Amino acid sequence: MRKQFVTAVPLLCSALACHAQSSVTLYGTLDTGITYTNNQGGGASWQENSGSRGASKWGIKGAEDLGNQYKAIFDLEGAISSATGAMLGSREFGRYAYVGLTGPLGTLTVGRQYDLAIDYAQGLTDALRFSGALATHAGDVDNLWGTYELDNDIKYTTPTIHGFTASTMISVGGVAGDTSRNSAYEFGAGYVGGPLKLGATYLNLRDPAISLYGAATVPATGGTFANPITNPIFSGYVSANRMQVASIGGLYTIGASTLGAQYSLTLFDDMVHTAATPNVGSARFANAEVSYMYQFTPFADAGISYDYTEASSAHYSQINFGAQYNLSKATFLYFITAWEHASGENSLGKPAVAAISTLSASTTANQLAMRVGIRHSF
Repeated sequence: MRKQFVTAVPLLCSALACHAQSSVTLYGTLDTGITYTNNQGGGASWQENSGSRGASKWGIKGAEDLGNQYKAIFDLEGAISSATGAMLGSREFGRYAYVGLTGPLGTLTVGRQYDLAIDYAQGLTDALRFSGALATHAGDVDNLWGTYELDNDIKYTTPTIHGFTASTMISVGGVAGDTSRNSAYEFGAGYVGGPLKLGATYLNLRDPAISLYGAATVPATGGTFANPITNPIFSGYVSANRMQVASIGGLYTIGASTLGAQYSLTLFDDMVHTAATPNVGSARFANAEVSYMYQFTPFADAGISYDYTEASSAHYSQINFGAQYNLSKATFLYFITAWEHASGENSLGKPAVAAISTLSASTTANQLAMRVGIRHSF
């Protein structure tokens, strides 16, 4: 359970004649598992991993009642490794760092946030529901798992009306003399009603190497470029001047069974040739996913899925299985296995190899991974 701390300031409120109440919540998740992989860089491996069914993280969020059904809100959240205790990345609050207002007219937030795929697409994927990070689509090139966040966001979400909700988001580039550089905009919408859930998103990014992937410099033709992406599935494409991602998906529940389908299209446009990114022109990734999940008891469920990704010059097929047993509302055990097969040429112009998300690439066209773990939320 989350522990909530309520801070009262009666003397100040008395002096200012205010009646607002504020609350601050400390929350987090620890997710740790043991993974076997048949081929990472040419050899089999056993390793302890953090964050398979979702990131290990901690955060602080709060709300202040402003009256008339309006509240001021904030959230600060950072990723950690539950295997080593280290902060992941260079940012203390790299997952969320925003403040905003919410009320009858909707919610407006500003700061570092995830793109709208987290709100409208991720919950429909097999990865979030039962098979974790290993099942993300072709290196998470469509970012439906939320591997990457956006800076300088302004996000608005409507109230829910008859099961429908919608959002729009703008990421401000902050470059003097060129208001479009490093910028992004996005739209998303969803519906929840009875047994049916639907979601759709569209994201348009300028200079994704910086705005999404966190590169230190903009790629320049013939220049040096420190590529922040190591996954060969799409690392050769991140020098694009523009990136677009569209997704649509749904779930339908019949008794204890849930059927799911998800489609996404990722486009890298106007790529710049550098030593680390040898491509020009455009590249595309079309991904289709189908899934089936069964709730055996209130404590146990399992699911199976198939993902197929068609890239510009490669194909990736992946079968995923996941099972979960709930020990309590806050703690569960899980087992995941994933197998990927690759064919064609990868983004670096070399024979495509299997590269299951969060793992180092195989040296062959196939890769198998199995993970058992425990996840606790507080």
